[in-house]
Amino acid sequence: MNVFSGTNNFFEIKSTFRKLFSKNMVDGHEIVLYEQAIKNIFNANNVFTFASGRMGFYTILKAIDIKKDDEIIIPSFTCVVVPNAILYSGAKPIYCDIQETDFNIDVSKIETLITSKTRVLYAQHTFGQMSNINKIIEISKKYNLIVIEDVALALGSKIHNQYAGTLGDFGYVSTDRSKIINTGLGGIVFVNNKNYIKNFENIYRNIPYLSETLTKKIAISFIINIITLNPWFYWLGKFINTILSKLKILVYFLDEPFTNKDQISKYPYPARLSNILANIGLSQIQLLNKNLYNRKKITNYYNNILQIYTYDYINSKQNVFLRYSFLIKNRNTWEEKFSKKIDLSIWFKTIASGRNNNFEEINYNIGSNNTSEYVCKHIFNLPTHNQIKPEKLEKLLYELKNSGDIITKEHIL
Repeated sequence: MNVFSGTNNFFEIKSTFRKLFSKNMVDGHEIVLYEQAIKNIFNANNVFTFASGRMGFYTILKAIDIKKDDEIIIPSFTCVVVPNAILYSGAKPIYCDIQETDFNIDVSKIETLITSKTRVLYAQHTFGQMSNINKIIEISKKYNLIVIEDVALALGSKIHNQYAGTLGDFGYVSTDRSKIINTGLGGIVFVNNKNYIKNFENIYRNIPYLSETLTKKIAISFIINIITLNPWFYWLGKFINTILSKLKILVYFLDEPFTNKDQISKYPYPARLSNILANIGLSQIQLLNKNLYNRKKITNYYNNILQIYTYDYINSKQNVFLRYSFLIKNRNTWEEKFSKKIDLSIWFKTIASGRNNNFEEINYNIGSNNTSEYVCKHIFNLPTHNQIKPEKLEKLLYELKNSGDIITKEHIL
């Protein structure tokens, strides 16, 4: 997992520390303010916050009254928490191959997978590059299916002046430390289809908050991470974090191995976002435009050297580039070289990142999606958060550019 959205600041540390001793650490007015700020920025009417994005996705599935063995078509290039949430709901993930150009679902293959049991088309905007959402919606209308947008990696991207997450029937966002904005842990759901608002509200009303003890641990983990993972002493801080994690002082959600919701016992799944974390979110969401501007600046720096994408594609509002991604040969060699300079943490080395074996447990058959499996072996991506100093990578970037190891053709998009 990479470090930080890059816009967390001392004010957020100070504010979070103060709230550790307040009576409204779990439930409070900051949640209302945070949700209202999200509504205002994204021009959305129905916004709900969660303890994680995956919990929001699971709640969406319950709100549409998903049935046992219903099918949900997802890209075979995602995070394992996505098929896990589907399995928790009783449904089945059906994997569609991806495009090699933007690592998003190959819309030309979706219809071949639709059956009488299909309920949902899952529109994941991978690495911050928007999928072909218009075509996905067109297919959904043809077959009377529901569209759920996964904006975990693409908060702030938009098309025709409408934000990703507000285009489908539902959208959801993750706001952990590796995403566009960081609330320690957290998630957001947009309910865009009016037909499901009442169902969603009824379910949400009965969803608990995390306990005060767990909320406090997550908030303390946020404070510690901001300090220990500062670029000035990151490598020492990373070592300190390893020790603190073993001592169970740092807390994260660790349900990636589980395919049955009953296996999750340390916290409620789903759970609402706690007030102390919403307070961080209120600060973070107000810094979103600055955050995205800086990510584009870093992305352009990489691209001016590597020339993977066109200038127009890089600077399109559709793409926010949480990761600058492309395919290479000899990935292990380059991973070792870049990891000496930065916390590289390449994403999606398997079709369900976070799971490295026994893929049949999440209903995937190895060999069924050739492009996805090829991409997993060759994907290479660079972080774009504010704590990255791309000029420190200049020599390595030119070395990679001149090596002949880049598979992705120049100006492919």
